[in-house]
Amino acid sequence: PHVAASSAAGPVRMATAARGVAIAAGAAGAGCILAFGATKLLSSPPEDKPCPTERARRDVFDGAAKKWDETVRFDELISGIGRQRRRLVQRAKGDVLEVAVGSGRNFSYYNSAKVTSLTAVDFSRTMLEVAHAKRKDLLPIELRLKLASTQKMDFEDCSFDTIVDTFGICSFELPVEALKEMRRVLKEDGQILLLEHGASTWEFVQGFLNGSVHRHVGKYGCYPNRDIEKLVQEAGLHILVNERKHFGTTYYLVCTRNPPVDDE
Repeated sequence: PHVAASSAAGPVRMATAARGVAIAAGAAGAGCILAFGATKLLSSPPEDKPCPTERARRDVFDGAAKKWDETVRFDELISGIGRQRRRLVQRAKGDVLEVAVGSGRNFSYYNSAKVTSLTAVDFSRTMLEVAHAKRKDLLPIELRLKLASTQKMDFEDCSFDTIVDTFGICSFELPVEALKEMRRVLKEDGQILLLEHGASTWEFVQGFLNGSVHRHVGKYGCYPNRDIEKLVQEAGLHILVNERKHFGTTYYLVCTRNPPVDDE
């Protein structure tokens, strides 16, 4: 079926996260050498010019799908992304929704003693075909794959206990709208688990991310310089756990629909 384009393929995001770590590391090393004035210059906002269309970016994800696991395996190993994903996904429980699932690289991390079912969506049909081949990694967890846009899903309000997104916000065409939709389908006492890459806490590193954003979007389909924490808060989510790594470019977030209610 035809699906409006607004979400993005998971594995592309995961690999660009690893590449983002490499960018951050190189930039940070250079930042120790260059003067503060150069840092200020490089940290200016990106040039205001159009990025590739959503259709063009989806073509990037479709074209990368078949060989993506092989492509990202080494990058994720040396950057520690795989360990972070495992730690995040093992928090999932109940009926789970994974958005922008891509090739299903998280499937083997779900705990069948805690997870009842997994619904996985992506806007790339080719990525979903790769994910389908990994169904055995989830057994005995029930899996439902769905071609869908994260910013507009047809699930009822308050449908899921846990929502998982690994390296998706960087690629959503309308990230706040997508996060609001995730919040809508989350149960009142549910949790949203996010592992993302985006804006750095290091000014020099952020300068490199800003300067390369158009080239990066065109090649990998994602925006590497987004302020993930700000976008999450704009969507009305409350952040319970907030960890940053790799010069601030990797975000590990556990979120809820609303702030916790203190016991009296």
